Amino acid sequence: MSLSSYFNALFNGQNILLVTKTVTIASMGIAAGAGLSYNAMIMPAVQKFSPMNALAVWCECAFPAMLIQITAIATSVIGGTIVYYKTKNRSFLYGAMIMASVLPYTGVMFFPINSELFRMNKSGIDDGTVWEKMQQWNRNQYGRVLLNVAAMVVTLFGGLQGKTKTV
Repeated sequence: MSLSSYFNALFNGQNILLVTKTVTIASMGIAAGAGLSYNAMIMPAVQKFSPMNALAVWCECAFPAMLIQITAIATSVIGGTIVYYKTKNRSFLYGAMIMASVLPYTGVMFFPINSELFRMNKSGIDDGTVWEKMQQWNRNQYGRVLLNVAAMVVTLFGGLQGKTKTV
């Protein structure tokens, strides 16, 4: 079988829909897992250091984590919307909406804290609130992880529902 035959088989209607469903659900799992890794591994580990050293490590991890989260959110929202459009399976739409809600949640709950933490890291001056802000950030992170997991569970429910009509 030629390479073009493989691509034709992959990109026919049912196969590409299956790929889109899989990528959508996987990206929700990646978002949840990446977020939970902060709560379960990074935050407990940095607490073993002085506040400013912990902050430096946290800041180094923040930008790669943001890239992973943004990519996973965008993939989830786009994929879930496409699957809903093609199948009218509302679970994919609801999952995409929950994932999209992570963005305003992040704006409200994280940007004020992040800006303060990044400012303190850049200046090298601890105003005595580094630990307090990092703990607040960690508590807020559990909320973001909960949204990611909720989106994944709702979407998995839709993905396991059996046959759905294809438009």
